[in-house]
Amino acid sequence: KHAWASMEKVIVRCEPNAHDSRVEEVHLKFRCDKAGETTSFYVVLYNDEYLTSVYEIWQFHISTMQRVDVQGFVGEIERQGCGFALRSAQGPQAVKAYTSHPAEVLLDSASTLTVGQQLTEVPFQYQPLQAGRRDVLVNFVDTARPGAPPLFSYLVTARARVPLVSKRYDIRLPLGKPCNKKIMYTNPYSVDKTFRLRTDQPKLLSFRDNLAELAVGAKGQQYIGLRFAARRAGGNTEVLVFINDEHDRTEECLCISIQYGQ
Repeated sequence: KHAWASMEKVIVRCEPNAHDSRVEEVHLKFRCDKAGETTSFYVVLYNDEYLTSVYEIWQFHISTMQRVDVQGFVGEIERQGCGFALRSAQGPQAVKAYTSHPAEVLLDSASTLTVGQQLTEVPFQYQPLQAGRRDVLVNFVDTARPGAPPLFSYLVTARARVPLVSKRYDIRLPLGKPCNKKIMYTNPYSVDKTFRLRTDQPKLLSFRDNLAELAVGAKGQQYIGLRFAARRAGGNTEVLVFINDEHDRTEECLCISIQYGQ
């Protein structure tokens, strides 16, 4: 295929895929404007080099926004470097914050913020549920103009890694039935500790009696009650359990390997 773009500053080209000759890739290069700007353009794909036979027409909408990079570990809550700086040149404005991934980028969406000409710092917390990279969109909207475009938009580029697994457990669970299990945990400290419990698959695994904390005496032991949801499909899966300190830093990461069967 051969490509043409409706804007001169858009560079577009077609290339065959290096691993599959049946696939052709369309590469775009576009220099973004300042944050808050939007641009639209068309890309026309032709069947021939003379651009006479149209194959497809694509329309692109590009919104340029400020970017915030954060990193963390699955199962932990990261606060360092997590914040937005807002300023309104039009005078005080009341805004609310919304995120595309509310379970991982934690913001107070219920509160209204007043943003003026002075910088307003808005903190957030990053709580990744899976390893890898995720782009999260955060919009600040004007409460006086529902349905209007956001006043401020940020792209949070979040990267997460899995902490080292300290212990592994192999269990077998029946199909179609919820199950309860328990595992022993030992407090390695010489003082009483209250640990916070988290999992990377909350829909599959929860903690018994909805207790997300574990109080253990100095050098003592305590059971962690686990409740596994019913599952109809067989196979194997792995669930991580994070035992965190009072600052939500991982003390231990437990891996539970589950085999489902009759």
